[in-house]
Amino acid sequence: MSEKDITETTETEIAAPIEAEAPADAEVPFDPEASLDGDDAEGGTIIRDTDIVFDCPHCGKNLVIDYRGAGLEINCSECGEAVLVPIPDGMQIADLDLDPGEILKQLFATRRNYQKAELKVQELKSSLVQMQETLGVLQEVVSEGIARA
Repeated sequence: MSEKDITETTETEIAAPIEAEAPADAEVPFDPEASLDGDDAEGGTIIRDTDIVFDCPHCGKNLVIDYRGAGLEINCSECGEAVLVPIPDGMQIADLDLDPGEILKQLFATRRNYQKAELKVQELKSSLVQMQETLGVLQEVVSEGIARA
């Protein structure tokens, strides 16, 4: 498994509502930077044969999650309630255990993604400050224009 594959597949994959059927053998790597609704470019959710498909016990929404999410507690993408991802028949949690090297690669990938997110937050904060300053100047100009009129 390449480092790119490790970066694109993490244990924190979010369950997505099912909106359309897809071929069972479809391959779509997890992209942590993608939207949380799980839609592909054509508007449907891609479902792989290894995915776990289940209903939210609170709102009944159909959910799908990668098999590595078995046994995890996630929040429903529709109602936000905590949901326990079922473990498919015949599957053992031990089946998901990775060797220490793979876990370390995932840890490094998660750290890189976190650092990228932190940089993006800083950029957005800087943009917000600039917009707030511009808004203040514009409000002053409008106030002066109203006072003169």
